[in-house]
Amino acid sequence: MKGKLIVFEGIDGVGKTTLSLTFKKELAKRGIPAIHYEKEAEDENGGYNKLKPFIKNNTPSSASLFFYLSSSIFKSGIINELLKSKWVICDRYIYSTLAYHKIRGANYQNFFKLNNLPIVWPDFYFLIKTNEKVRLARIERRKTSLKDDFKRKKRGSLVDRMEKELVRFHPHIINNNSDDIGKTVARIIHLVFRDV
Repeated sequence: MKGKLIVFEGIDGVGKTTLSLTFKKELAKRGIPAIHYEKEAEDENGGYNKLKPFIKNNTPSSASLFFYLSSSIFKSGIINELLKSKWVICDRYIYSTLAYHKIRGANYQNFFKLNNLPIVWPDFYFLIKTNEKVRLARIERRKTSLKDDFKRKKRGSLVDRMEKELVRFHPHIINNNSDDIGKTVARIIHLVFRDV
């Protein structure tokens, strides 16, 4: 059985992790083996993660972009192996890397064509969105929130530009304003299985 790669993207506080973990449970109910990459595979395979804080704070955006791209290629190799026997769910993938660096001034289009990157492309890419009041309330409730998570999404802000850049990669956009996670996941399940 070849698995599918499902990617959840979005700015901080929109519910990516909650939705992706609930989606994994729904797959289990259907008898579909799945792994949540960031929760179950990244730590044991992630040599890049220890360097990310240094790279983020100490390198120009173009150098940082190439580091994060190599991290994505490394991650993709692991995902490719996992897909041989299960579905893989990612809470962020290459789209965040590209969007973040684009709004920071790195022009990756000068260096490579996106579809030539040696990575596994997702079967489904969901961009999770929510209104600002709901997003900030969720961040407030999280025990692991960082100061940067509380940046408001105002027109032209870094957070706003990030979300707009993520839209450019043609995702399925999911509105996650509701507190009913089940309904939101049901919409995602419908999209994933409608052609099966």
